[in-house]
Amino acid sequence: FVFWCARMVSPFVSATWLRHRLLDGLKNLRVVDGTWYGPSSKNNGKKEFERQRIESAVFFDIDEVSDKKTDLPHMLPSPDEFAEYVGKLGISNNHHVIVYDNNLEYGVFSSPRVWWTFRVFGHNDISVLDGGLPKWVSHGYPTVSGPNPIPTPLPYKATHQPQLVRTMHQMLDNFNTHAEQVIDARGQGRFDGTAPEPRAGLPSGHMIGAINIPFSKLLSPETGLMAPKHHIQEVFEKAGIDLNRPMVASCGSGITACTLALGAAILGKEVPVYDGSWTEWTQKAPKDTCKFGIKS
Repeated sequence: FVFWCARMVSPFVSATWLRHRLLDGLKNLRVVDGTWYGPSSKNNGKKEFERQRIESAVFFDIDEVSDKKTDLPHMLPSPDEFAEYVGKLGISNNHHVIVYDNNLEYGVFSSPRVWWTFRVFGHNDISVLDGGLPKWVSHGYPTVSGPNPIPTPLPYKATHQPQLVRTMHQMLDNFNTHAEQVIDARGQGRFDGTAPEPRAGLPSGHMIGAINIPFSKLLSPETGLMAPKHHIQEVFEKAGIDLNRPMVASCGSGITACTLALGAAILGKEVPVYDGSWTEWTQKAPKDTCKFGIKS
């Protein structure tokens, strides 16, 4: 466990680190399961949580704690909505939150979205469990099953950090100014337009000028963990990113863009996320800002 930059906690903790802290009975820790699957998946994060989870974990439902006034998927909630939801999970502003997900293919998939969301609302004491639940299980550490526990609610105050978020209006401005390099976390096929989007009716393709960095390139398939810092830097640079210039991360609907933001954080870079991402852009941006591919 390595302290990083000026933050109080590291962006990542290992399964071994978490196991030892839980055995020590640390009162300031809260473990959160942020498992989420895309619209084309048959898996269900909440059902998986009830089937197998780390004993003290509570479930953070990315789709539930979202802006219900838009037809876009899991857009950020208001600060008050976030505070009410998180407080009911038994989390206070003083807790160090450890978030994981149970993605067997990647280990780390949706947990960075929860990491980013907490930070958007002023909670910097949050870390991602490297390798997620699959790595925890591979160590032989214990899990439990059953319904989501009902913790004692705690007061929570959310403080919005707008510098970590980009809106469509800001992205349209950036399209003209090129002030921030746009990095897109989707797979190459979806970015190039040769593979379909998972959301029905949406064309694949990309925002003109964006640079493709599939989020999976920041993961190590051999270890099931995030790749080392030097590898992450190499991935960004090989893609043509100038790490001395600002960036903004996008993806399909604001989930895997957060993995790029997390990878950039490991490099000491603060990268905001375009919350609406391609799902919003392809429907609402001027058509001449898009390179379209096949339609799902």
